[in-house]
Amino acid sequence: MSTSTEPVAETRGYRPSQKVLHWLTVAAVGAQFAVGYNLDRDGECDPPGEDRSGGDTSDAFEERLDRLEDRCEARADDYDLLGGGFDLAELHLLLGLTVLALGVVRPLWRRVAGLPPWSEHLSAADRRLVHWTERTLLLLLVVVPVSGLLLVATGDDAWLPLHVGAHVAFFVALAAHLFTNLRPAILRRML
Repeated sequence: MSTSTEPVAETRGYRPSQKVLHWLTVAAVGAQFAVGYNLDRDGECDPPGEDRSGGDTSDAFEERLDRLEDRCEARADDYDLLGGGFDLAELHLLLGLTVLALGVVRPLWRRVAGLPPWSEHLSAADRRLVHWTERTLLLLLVVVPVSGLLLVATGDDAWLPLHVGAHVAFFVALAAHLFTNLRPAILRRML
């Protein structure tokens, strides 16, 4: 009878590096959505509506537009969270670049580090759902920021449907991911 002194590899969970990348991604995406949805949270900077009084409004409209622009500039100054002229829009862009970098690094690191065996707590259907939602989420970690960067870089609102559609797809895939993974026996593997 031979006994081995080799350490037994932990095959039940993810590697520490994979856990760090996962939770960094969760934090970056959460911060990105929080900042992005707060960029125009109250609609204060929406263009003024049409004047329905029936009178000549060209001067009144210009005055309202100027006041609106002043309020929006003042509001942009309020967004300067980090000082030195760094505003929420720039933070949103920086977080988008961070999410994009994580979206590229994570699949590459998976190829290097591998994945643990499937949890015995997942049925065959659960495994298929986990497989496809993870692939979808990893793809959308690239598509959402790239479509946002295209919006900013080109100034062309034609990219907006892709950006919004990618958000919707992300939330659907995230819901499926949480549905299969928010069970204690499964979640422990990533904690």
